[in-house]
Amino acid sequence: MSTDRLSAIVHRLGELPALPLAAADALRVIDDPHGDAASVARAIEQDPALAAKILQVSNSSYYGMRQFVGTLKLALVVLGVREVRNIVTGVAVFDALGGGGAAAFQARLWDHSLLVGGIARQLETRLEAGLPGEAFLAGLLHDIGKLAIARHDGGAYAAMAQAHGAELCAAEREVYGFTHADVGAALAAHWHFPLPLIDAIRYHHTEDSAPLADAREPALAALVRIANLAAYDEHAETQDASLACADEEAWCVLAKVACPVAGAERFDTLKQIMTGLRAAPER
Repeated sequence: MSTDRLSAIVHRLGELPALPLAAADALRVIDDPHGDAASVARAIEQDPALAAKILQVSNSSYYGMRQFVGTLKLALVVLGVREVRNIVTGVAVFDALGGGGAAAFQARLWDHSLLVGGIARQLETRLEAGLPGEAFLAGLLHDIGKLAIARHDGGAYAAMAQAHGAELCAAEREVYGFTHADVGAALAAHWHFPLPLIDAIRYHHTEDSAPLADAREPALAALVRIANLAAYDEHAETQDASLACADEEAWCVLAKVACPVAGAERFDTLKQIMTGLRAAPER
């Protein structure tokens, strides 16, 4: 999608929020070569709610940590600065786009996005795709376009999303002239996110006009697409009933990673990931 097209979508959405001040400060300190863990922790702790949410994500079953992290400093040591940066970014985006009504819709979307991030992270590890951290963040942010539309169209959009399910993109295009994937990519570009992340958001639904091969990092976009479908596949009992297993375009991209999954193994691999994420105790 062209820069002009993305700009036009942002313009139609009206005034966009800035990232929360504490998150923006933390990201600035993280990117400072002279910054240290204590400085990052102090920046985040300006906003206690943000700090609590970051620790919640770090310790969630979806993130898959092997040990409990009780402080931001420990999270920075155990996870590393890059991983914490990704969690800060994800939490900050949801905080920035929250509000505007449809609270129940936003809560469901947060849960779904955490699950997609968790699946993408675990699948990336299984495939040895070389995208640690990025897979979780891209999965967490894949549906931010829905948040942005709901922010401006309140309960009406939440009702549309509920009514149309898998056909939501077609309904969005008819009503708005663009999809939530377009909006999410526009937002990510507006906030100057890395190009592979923008494209992972843009390409997370199958579109004839948006082949994965056009993404800056096709493997990242494919991981997010498969993870999103797998989240909706939770109650599928066979591979034939699985939308995630049927996306040949995405699996073709993922066939090029270090440890690809054979076609016959797709369902069991995803089922094991889902079972592990759901079974892991919250801490």
